[in-house]
Amino acid sequence: MSLHLEVVNDSQRSEFVHPAGPLELGRGSQRDVPRHVIQGDKSVSRDQLRLEEVGSAMVRLENLSATTAVMIPGVEPIPPSQSRDVRLPLTLTVGMTRIAIRLDPLPADDSGNTLPPPAPVTPSAPPPGLRSLPSSGDTGSPPPAGAHRTHSPTMDEVGGIGPWLERIIGLQKSAGDSREFHDKAARALVDLVGLDLGLVLLQQASGAWSIAGSAVDSDMTTVRYSRTLLEAVVAQRRTFFDDIDSIDGANSSASLTDVESGVASPVFGTNDDVVGVLYGVRTTQGLVTRGPITALEAQLVQLLAGSIGATLARSTANRARATFEQFFTRELSEQLALNPDLLDGRDAEVSLLFCDIRGFSRVSERLGSAGTMEWVRDVMGVLSDCVLAHSGVLVDYIGDEMIAMWGAPVAQEDHASLACRAAIDMLAALPGLDRRWAERIGEPTTFGIGINSGIACVGNTGSRHKFKYGPLGNTVNLASRVQGATKYVRSPILVTGATRARLGGRIATRRICRVRVVNISEPVDLHELGHPDDPGWEALQRGYEGALTAFEKGDFHTAAHILGGLLQERPNDGPSLLLLSRVANCLVAPDDDFEPCWVLPGK
Repeated sequence: MSLHLEVVNDSQRSEFVHPAGPLELGRGSQRDVPRHVIQGDKSVSRDQLRLEEVGSAMVRLENLSATTAVMIPGVEPIPPSQSRDVRLPLTLTVGMTRIAIRLDPLPADDSGNTLPPPAPVTPSAPPPGLRSLPSSGDTGSPPPAGAHRTHSPTMDEVGGIGPWLERIIGLQKSAGDSREFHDKAARALVDLVGLDLGLVLLQQASGAWSIAGSAVDSDMTTVRYSRTLLEAVVAQRRTFFDDIDSIDGANSSASLTDVESGVASPVFGTNDDVVGVLYGVRTTQGLVTRGPITALEAQLVQLLAGSIGATLARSTANRARATFEQFFTRELSEQLALNPDLLDGRDAEVSLLFCDIRGFSRVSERLGSAGTMEWVRDVMGVLSDCVLAHSGVLVDYIGDEMIAMWGAPVAQEDHASLACRAAIDMLAALPGLDRRWAERIGEPTTFGIGINSGIACVGNTGSRHKFKYGPLGNTVNLASRVQGATKYVRSPILVTGATRARLGGRIATRRICRVRVVNISEPVDLHELGHPDDPGWEALQRGYEGALTAFEKGDFHTAAHILGGLLQERPNDGPSLLLLSRVANCLVAPDDDFEPCWVLPGK
């Protein structure tokens, strides 16, 4: 069967049918496979997605991008350059673009264009006395036999479409989560349709309804609504209008006997669920009647309800994005705003980086509280830029320490390499910081950076009062201890053997020692990251590791000889000085129970 696709973003909304065979989507031009070009979303890659049917109601999705993940609600995202077989129908997201895919083909009209899909819910008959507007856009159910109906007015008779468009544009400029916005929407309903009461009703998590906005056009109008009608709107996802006072089961405490006619239209949320209802009525004022709500008026109300839903969704996305951008890159923030399920607690393979500013107490004493805050803010800004430049997540700032993570909430195959490159950039940024601060703080700024990789549980580690996305587990604890070990080992960047094993030789390292850290029983191998601009690094790494191997075998004289040569070339190499002191201790005070694994004296 053919595939029916719907592609939606802020600049594009397209529906089409693709016959059997592969199909590609992306911002780039046509290749050797049929392609649908996604417009207006720069977060989508030029070559983003390839799909092809692989069985009954199954499609293979191949992520062609090297950078952007494909998000599927409720399941793991598809990382760059990977593929997955999934069952139809499905809705996925890339960047800010939503793509819905199903097997049901759309019929074509005489021009060859596809027709809109049927309403997603098969509608039942509307409540007695009411007509409805199905989502397919027809004019609603015919009036009951014998009922009095006036003709539907023309645009001129309702004042033209201009006032409606002006109101809608004005509403979209308002903050969607404010009372002012909802009151404006209710007032537009009253003014432009000629109603006596307009309400914006939002449904709470408990199922109860709250009045978010209201407007009345007469002192004789009481604010009330029919819960039966609201339930019908939610169940059938349609706009109902006309003879509201005939509804069975209307709330007895809010009698609708003086209501002449009314309208209720669904407000849809970001997940295409009904989150609210735009509701209005005309009342009978004495003996004066003004006729029923017409189909055209109901369609205008439906348009207004759609604008309310879009504005609410935009406000929700903006709030989520503003929260996420405190921790994540902008591209990832946009994905999380559309797929917040990615933040649910789960195990993930990650790399953790802890970076500590050395000499913080001394410097803060010299600078005072205000100066210290200015200094730390500058340093943390530089460190954060390095993390975000390498697609990392800012987990936390704790005084003079920063914590960053790679590998979650979106999987990153090269998370260890990204973390190490960010650390190297942090050291490269020190000269710039010294130019700004060395004279004021009286010494150079220095860092201690520790990196560890492994499985951690990641998610919202905060509370219902404060969001805090981060990791928990032994992988995190060990990364913190490795950062502390930099003080003892006299190296600015240390990574564990688990991290080094994931680098695949792409970054130069040297093995420094094996240690036991506080409160973690298993020993860990520590490695120092090489300096990309150091031409003598290879010789240092080869010589030092030779001395370390000799030391671990108990051949202290050979180790001392090698280290002596190294220190002639590099007299300030911290790890060589430390190892030489350990060798000297073993030569001066031999120990029959010699243990090369070093138990660190503190955190």
